Amino acid sequence: AELDAFVADQSPQSYEAVVTRLLDSPQYGERWGRHWMDIWRYSDWWGLGAEVRNSQKHIWHWREWIIESLNADKGYDQMLREMLAADELYPNDLDRLRASGFLARQYFKFNRTSWLDETIEHTSKAMLGMTFNCAKCHDHKYDPFAQTDYYRLRALFEPYQVRTDLLPGESDFERDGLPRAFDCNLDAQTFLHVRGDDRNPDKSRVMEPAVPAFLSHAAWQVEPVSLPPEATQPGVRPFVVESYLKAADQTIVAARSALETARKKLVEAETAMKLAADRVAADKPVVEKPADAKPSAVNDAFATERQDIWEQIGGKWSYPGGKLVQSQDGATRVALRLKPVPPENFEATLRFTTTGGQMWKSVGINFDVVEKHEVLAYLSAYAGGPKAQIAYKNESDSYTYPPEAAQGRKLELNRPNEMTLRVRGTLVNLLVNGELSIAYRLPVARRRGALEIITFDATAEFKSFELKVLPTDAGMYESKGAIKPTVAPLTIEQAKLTVAIAEKTLAVAEAQPLVIRSRAAAELARYQHPPAENAASLAQQAVKLERLAAVAKAEEAMAQAELELARAAADKKAEAEKKLTAARAAIDTARQAVETPAENFTPLSGSLKTLENNLETEESRRKPFPTTSTGRRSAFALWLTDPKHPLPARVAVNHIWMRHMGRPLVPTVFDFGRKGTPPTHPELLDWLAVELIEHGWSMKHIHRLIVTSQAYHMSSS
Repeated sequence: AELDAFVADQSPQSYEAVVTRLLDSPQYGERWGRHWMDIWRYSDWWGLGAEVRNSQKHIWHWREWIIESLNADKGYDQMLREMLAADELYPNDLDRLRASGFLARQYFKFNRTSWLDETIEHTSKAMLGMTFNCAKCHDHKYDPFAQTDYYRLRALFEPYQVRTDLLPGESDFERDGLPRAFDCNLDAQTFLHVRGDDRNPDKSRVMEPAVPAFLSHAAWQVEPVSLPPEATQPGVRPFVVESYLKAADQTIVAARSALETARKKLVEAETAMKLAADRVAADKPVVEKPADAKPSAVNDAFATERQDIWEQIGGKWSYPGGKLVQSQDGATRVALRLKPVPPENFEATLRFTTTGGQMWKSVGINFDVVEKHEVLAYLSAYAGGPKAQIAYKNESDSYTYPPEAAQGRKLELNRPNEMTLRVRGTLVNLLVNGELSIAYRLPVARRRGALEIITFDATAEFKSFELKVLPTDAGMYESKGAIKPTVAPLTIEQAKLTVAIAEKTLAVAEAQPLVIRSRAAAELARYQHPPAENAASLAQQAVKLERLAAVAKAEEAMAQAELELARAAADKKAEAEKKLTAARAAIDTARQAVETPAENFTPLSGSLKTLENNLETEESRRKPFPTTSTGRRSAFALWLTDPKHPLPARVAVNHIWMRHMGRPLVPTVFDFGRKGTPPTHPELLDWLAVELIEHGWSMKHIHRLIVTSQAYHMSSS
């Protein structure tokens, strides 16, 4: 469509109109941004997991700056100045600071020398068209550039490090942030490396920052740069404070919601206990045993025969080697009947191993056994379909096998199994090896009867049997719909402790806005020029609020420890009690600290320094930033972009010419030195460079000049 429109336009200015439209298009910056990103060595970060080893997270902000600058036709000289020294020239301008991603991208965690070598190499090649990196180990073999010049150039960059500043609306450095350069180690010294070996520095003399002598076209002077408080203490930036307050408000909302949920769970637990008690009363089975019979708890490891509690009904039962064995198979049921009366609502756990059988290989627990009435829960290792099943008889000689009370599952011979049967009223839960298998509510009334361990066409070894009264607040699962607790998983005591934790969590959250505001006020008062008269009192107030918040946090931890103790199994109680004791001691310590005056508050983190190396600690990377910058890079940037400088403009127009014409004027685009290839048309190169400078370093002007020229319109034969 664009081509058809161009062909149809017969006006004399049709070609120029297309050029203007394309240069004004947002896609211009994207297309030419790709070229300049190659020249300036753009790359995304890489590392191990979340660890940054090369480049920086969020380096895409530099990419966006490149595209936007090209579309806005920002002067090429201005782009170079911002890439090299935006932090010194525009310390509070976040848009321009994105440009220093050029330096942030050079980051390499494991070797500072490799990091600075790349910085020097890519700066000199991309901006000067010179191979200064060839002088790292010795004097340059072709150009008038000594090894000492290389290390003086390195001294320009020696103090700089990388940090990530928060951006408006964000308080999480992982989600987003602005990677940028800054002078961190102001006293860092540069030494010549003998033969380029960083393990052998010549410390007899310090290399002072300087530019190559053969390029001294303009005055060179370094002046330290005083930085505004917002640049050195970015936590005082208003949008940073607002971001933290917004995050704190979101935390409060979440904490209030959690407290509401905890209170609902407490009500549910209390209601569930009452419903469970009501259900037990409603489902109370008919008593067909003597009124004076009392339910008993049983715990038998089957070490020896216990005729006082068990009656054998059929089968071949024996106790070899301290275990119970039933060795009769065939399509008959055999049982070990419990003589004591089982509780109405009980939990029975049977540990056993099915060792054989002809077909069905079924082992289980039978309860409420009276004439023509019983309930059976069993595991069958039947090869044609192993399963767990609950079945029942009611005034009948045959079982009913409800399909909703069956679960197909893998069951193997000679593998230990544990089945737990929980019964409350007509609700039956069967757990296999600790996992819920079946939840089923009997459709018929229960009748109080005996309890049996049974096998049907199965040989088995029995390890233990335990029977106990089911606690009224024990968790049970209903049979209809999705499996869900009919009694809350938490006991009432645990639910109350959960509410206490949620209340403490809310208290911690509600303390944060005051802490944030006090930190911001104290920090701004401390670092403004001169410091405010009330800086000390604001600092003390910030510390006190921090410590009050720490008390709330300690109380939250103690409530959590109390819940862990309530939930702990018997063998974990001692450990949980130790945690609770430590939590109580921490509260005492936190409360005592509140009354101790201090001014060492924790500033808001508006920026996070990137680790200089793999040995730097989290503590050192959070130290305050310097209040001044060396001024070395800004001096270098101003020297580099001086209109009298012979190289930057020539290098730039050579790149542009190459991408339009297919061949550069200087074939060695990164080497304008003696080892490089001389320009094919030196006068044209010089003329284009002057055009660039005299038209405000406008690259769009050079594009228009080239593509509207007769040379560009020529066709080859």
